[in-house]
Amino acid sequence: MKISIRISSIIVLLAIGLGLAGCGQAPQGTTSPETTTAATSCDEHSLSDCPTCSPELIESMGFCTGHGVPEAICSQCRGDLEGFFRSQNDWCNGHGLPESQCEACNPGVLDKWEHMAGKVTTYDVVELCLGHEVQDCPFCQPSLMEEMGFCTGHGVPEAVCTKCRDDLEGAFRSEGDWCGGHGLPESHCEACNPGTLDRYQSSLLTPLPKPQEPEMAVVPLDTPRIQSLPSLSCATESSLIRFANAQVSERVGVRLEEVQTDTLRKFIEAPATIDYDARTHARLAPRAAGTVVEVLRDLGDTVEAGDVLIVLEAPALGAAKSELLQAAAHVGLWEQNSQRERALLEKGLSTKRETLDAETQLVESQIALASASQRLANLGLTPEQVSAVQEQGETSPLLNITAPFAGVVVGLETVLGESASPLQPIISVADTSQMWVFVDVDQEKIRLVEKGQPVLLTVNSWAGETMGGRVTWISSEVDPQTRTVKVRAEFANPAGMLRAKSFCTARIVSRDESLAVLVPKDAVQWEGCCNVAFVRNSPTEFAPRKLRLGYDTGDYYEVLSGMSGGEAVVTQGSFLLKTELRKGSIGAGCCEVDYLAE
Repeated sequence: MKISIRISSIIVLLAIGLGLAGCGQAPQGTTSPETTTAATSCDEHSLSDCPTCSPELIESMGFCTGHGVPEAICSQCRGDLEGFFRSQNDWCNGHGLPESQCEACNPGVLDKWEHMAGKVTTYDVVELCLGHEVQDCPFCQPSLMEEMGFCTGHGVPEAVCTKCRDDLEGAFRSEGDWCGGHGLPESHCEACNPGTLDRYQSSLLTPLPKPQEPEMAVVPLDTPRIQSLPSLSCATESSLIRFANAQVSERVGVRLEEVQTDTLRKFIEAPATIDYDARTHARLAPRAAGTVVEVLRDLGDTVEAGDVLIVLEAPALGAAKSELLQAAAHVGLWEQNSQRERALLEKGLSTKRETLDAETQLVESQIALASASQRLANLGLTPEQVSAVQEQGETSPLLNITAPFAGVVVGLETVLGESASPLQPIISVADTSQMWVFVDVDQEKIRLVEKGQPVLLTVNSWAGETMGGRVTWISSEVDPQTRTVKVRAEFANPAGMLRAKSFCTARIVSRDESLAVLVPKDAVQWEGCCNVAFVRNSPTEFAPRKLRLGYDTGDYYEVLSGMSGGEAVVTQGSFLLKTELRKGSIGAGCCEVDYLAE
């Protein structure tokens, strides 16, 4: 019997049967009107879907039942939020959560979200066979035998392949069709029923599409074991390790651990150095040579744009002001002379040549005035100050060095009475609210780095403190000495904790996936051609699984194929089970370990 069920309030009860994993999120390929929202980019916090700048996301993105907070602020589901929370000084290092979400440190802190926990998310309709409790049931839908194709690896149609579909075992058992000795349906067990699979041979007449090539088309002979792909011809998975009774497996030290499904973040760790943002860092030198007569700011002082920092006595400034006044006087004189010559010409008392000479002198004096004004501008005077010199006749040689923007005095290289020249900076100003971090990434890893990736920074002198930033620039050249590539990241520094020239360690998040299947390293064994792990079928039976492994996290391997989360896998004692496979029993269908019995 087959019935259509809308998954709503019974999601938790049917989660295992329907494969809905995660913490309250809709499965891939489904769309929920309550949880779907347009991604918005927040430049201030370098986030997509920023809960601070777009508070409406708290409601629109729904509730994370797995972690008890709205999905929009769930740092365990959203890997891009850790740096944001750290930048807000809202992070509990002890538990890897924002302080505002840490129940261990702040009991009751999540109570404010209880009103959202009862909301129900509705997903698409799925077909569930209640009679056999499986999706895509081959017993109720015989047409699936043709639609789903043929499993060449196990010699049966894909729709009834219990090796590929873990949800079918219960269905076959309910039909009384199961071989406990070999972990297969009796109707598929060649060991017990030779020739039983011959009826499927006709399915092989239709050419099947060639399997896709692996991502790495060429695998060198010295490929690390973790990168080795499972052999298609290996019959390891058809074997079975069986103990005489459950007490024997305990006696020989077989221990189990559950395969985890968790967030996997891949980091590139490299040394780094902090520096000022070059766009807001100025090393100031005088525009003309002179003598320092006044130092108005000290190291560490906060300044605003236009504040006077140092005053010099610069003879060139006084001379330039005098030239301006002289040029201005000449302009006034030749303007009067030109007007007088034109008036005399009209009365016939002057010649055109004399009038033309007077106008020529006027133009030359105006050019000299403009040149003098520009010289003062080159010395740092504003147009208003130049006009004031001309109006007031002021010829003071005092030259001011002013701050080009708001910031902090970070360098002071002069004292009273010292001579200063345009060739040597004497004071530096920087805006320390944002800093640059330069990371030295190994040449062979630079292909994994992209602009916009999160960066977590730990300064060597800190204890347990981490700050978050983003990659903004990747150098186009390799350092010939260190064979590293410079990568720049930008970090907000409102509290001034980041200090220029500090040494630190940066971790660039090169991959940030929501979920990954993780198997303990102790569970993985190399059996000669494949990486395998042993899954418990029953207290006395253990089946090998060929694995395709991904990232090495330290204590776990990422499993790309061959195993799913929640399965019980052998850790301690896995080597013993591997030795049973190497005793010539591979492909025999069963490995009796009777000699271990009491």
